[in-house]
Amino acid sequence: MNAELLFCDVLHGLRPRIPESLLAGQGWDRLLDRVGGLPAAAASACGFELRLGEPEPAADLSVIVAPGPVARHHISKGEAAPPASTESWLGTVLAGASGPDDWIDWVMLGYDVAEHPGRHASPAIYLSPLLSRRAGGPALAPELIAATVGRAAGGGNARIRRALVRACNALPSGAEVAFVAVAPNRTPKSVKLIVAGVTAPQLAPLLDRTGWEGSIGCVHQLLSGMRDVSAPDRFMLSLDLTEAGALPRLGFEMYPAHLNGADNRALLATWLSSTNSDWSGFLARLVDMGLCLPEKSSGLSSWTKRHNIYGTGGVYRLHMGINHIKIAVAGERLQAKAYAGMRFIPIDPPAGAYS
Repeated sequence: MNAELLFCDVLHGLRPRIPESLLAGQGWDRLLDRVGGLPAAAASACGFELRLGEPEPAADLSVIVAPGPVARHHISKGEAAPPASTESWLGTVLAGASGPDDWIDWVMLGYDVAEHPGRHASPAIYLSPLLSRRAGGPALAPELIAATVGRAAGGGNARIRRALVRACNALPSGAEVAFVAVAPNRTPKSVKLIVAGVTAPQLAPLLDRTGWEGSIGCVHQLLSGMRDVSAPDRFMLSLDLTEAGALPRLGFEMYPAHLNGADNRALLATWLSSTNSDWSGFLARLVDMGLCLPEKSSGLSSWTKRHNIYGTGGVYRLHMGINHIKIAVAGERLQAKAYAGMRFIPIDPPAGAYS
């Protein structure tokens, strides 16, 4: 991939491969305007967040900050940013400086596009712990996570950090922190905690300990209704924490039924192995529940693909797949989003393209 290209150049070239029922028109233009200035190498690991119950073909985007051009892009931005800012902190972490944030394995940036057209605020920062600090390794102290979140937020809110510590301490045995995320410019101020390894019977006690005030009956009804098309007890729980505790809105990141034996970490790479047939029953159930429009289901059914693409700069491998479906519960209201991954990389990259 030519290091001089931008992410928007890659997306333009891949436009015919992206179903128009999922991303088109103003949604497409807003996405390019928001993230198109990233280096072309951002296409090597990115994801699209698609609202399945809304007719507009629009998406938010996430980018894994891999070593190479993408990391250097943010390191350079950090060097030019004020010392106590989110951008400065991110640049320092990506530059490999050791210190209290060395528990971080990898960083993903989430860009709000669909709900905030034309907005150029700092992206949400998702932090995933090192494998050695998760299952089988030394315990990851909640206070350590909270301190990092405070630095990532450019100072943050001490009471929100305390709520994060309380939530981490409330996790049941066997649960793992998959991500902790902070969006410095988002209101209301909150921290997102994404947890794997929580079973359905553990949900009610956990939510009670975090101060959640929603309907556990609605949650159990949802999980029971999806049991035959999703992997039982293989979901990730998403909590939004404020200084008062967990917000009423919960998220359940769900996976196709055949993944019963997958470990928690492998769930993050579901899009690399799942097929359209794996998701067909799941999507049909969402359509029946009124959570997914038929045209969005059709678009997702044609998303997954693996192609070699022959361009003027060489041969590239395109891999697209669905990673998970997130069902958000807010009171008695449900909303579904699909998280679809993309990888576009040169099969025989030119020297220095990713160094």
